[in-house]
Amino acid sequence: MFYARENQDDYYITKALINIGDVHVKQSHFEKADEYYKEALEAGKNLEDLTVIANILSKIGKMNIKTGQQPVAVEYAQKALELSEEIDYPYGISIACQQLGTAFLSMKDYPNAERYLLRAISVSRKINAVENQLDNYQSLSELYRKSGKPEKALDNYMRYVTIKDSIFNAGSHKKYNAVKAKYEVEKKQQELDKLKLENEIQQLQMRHSRFMLMGAAGLIVLTILVVILIFRQHKVRSLQRTIRLEQRLLRSQLNPHFIFNALTAIQRFIFEKSTLLASDYLGKFSRLIRFILNSSTVDSISLKEELDFLDNYLALQAVRFDNKFSYEIHVEESIRTDNCYIPPLLLQPIVENAVEHGIGHLEKDGLIRIELSQEQKHLKVVITDNGVGRVKAGQIRARKRKNHKSLSTSITKERLLYLNKGTDEDIFIETIDLTDKQGNPAGTKVVLQLPFTCD
Repeated sequence: MFYARENQDDYYITKALINIGDVHVKQSHFEKADEYYKEALEAGKNLEDLTVIANILSKIGKMNIKTGQQPVAVEYAQKALELSEEIDYPYGISIACQQLGTAFLSMKDYPNAERYLLRAISVSRKINAVENQLDNYQSLSELYRKSGKPEKALDNYMRYVTIKDSIFNAGSHKKYNAVKAKYEVEKKQQELDKLKLENEIQQLQMRHSRFMLMGAAGLIVLTILVVILIFRQHKVRSLQRTIRLEQRLLRSQLNPHFIFNALTAIQRFIFEKSTLLASDYLGKFSRLIRFILNSSTVDSISLKEELDFLDNYLALQAVRFDNKFSYEIHVEESIRTDNCYIPPLLLQPIVENAVEHGIGHLEKDGLIRIELSQEQKHLKVVITDNGVGRVKAGQIRARKRKNHKSLSTSITKERLLYLNKGTDEDIFIETIDLTDKQGNPAGTKVVLQLPFTCD
């Protein structure tokens, strides 16, 4: 909360207030929870993401159901439903209808309870919200039991039990994957420790040989040593520059801001009973980290690995932005992605710019298109987005994050400059501002051309 208020970030202030309210609900401090939820509503008035407001309204409605304030619960759930319908937010519609059905059931208004619960289960099925379906079927079973329809009550209870069993089985599978991932990390660390020890032994052997040669050869060895030291100094400087560049690139690929947003999204899914979605998001997030760590130690990877990484990264970002954008990856048929190689993590900073500074500021219908084609011995990559354009993105960034400095573009150019020194082929990048027929900004296109090798 202190960090969010210090930076005057309405989004994180709202999120922090929601989280505090959730904690008070778990502790049955409902009056305190009500205060924080309503403060979150005020803080979120200036947010572009109205799904946050819909979720807060639903949380207040759910809390009032727990405290027996059914008319108040109906009022807030109805507001949440109307806002979710207005912004086409299916998950919010599912939650609001469930709460309305539960409230009317407590008030013994069975016709209204049945109407909203049936709509809730319909939307939950459509968006595959398994946790929501669990609540829907349980409430429907209770409704039909109280309204004297035992057959329907039994049918819905059996569906509730079936879904509950499937969730339990999925949880067991998740624990197995977590243990397996831990084993793989430990195995990788052991390999790194072994490699480090071998390098230290090799360096000691080289030093010993050098000293022996110096003692035997005298002045000639001294002259050779001076030449070796000069060459070694140049090599060390080049290596240090490469390491610094790779480290900066690694930090730019997975910066603290992205990690914070990803973990916040996982937390939101858990609090809103989307544990399966949170598990899937966390799995993709861990694969993303593992890929970046592994790729940072090699000079080249297959084009297929790079494209799989981009697909995983964009899928994560799409979930983070509530699927308000889609993406397409097109590869020319003549390109064999599994046998062709490029430098690792070269395309991700460009795609990150398209997400964060382009379509990230759109309300909906964002599109990122990645096209790969072969021109003689070169690979041509075109990354296009229909975002707000560089000029408007810069204005928004200057207004909302005065101290924020984006490094991905400058690091990519610096890396391309470094790669150009190691090859006779020219590597270049070009950024083009797109406009519509009226001359208004309509997105950004980035063209990257580089040589690539194939087996």
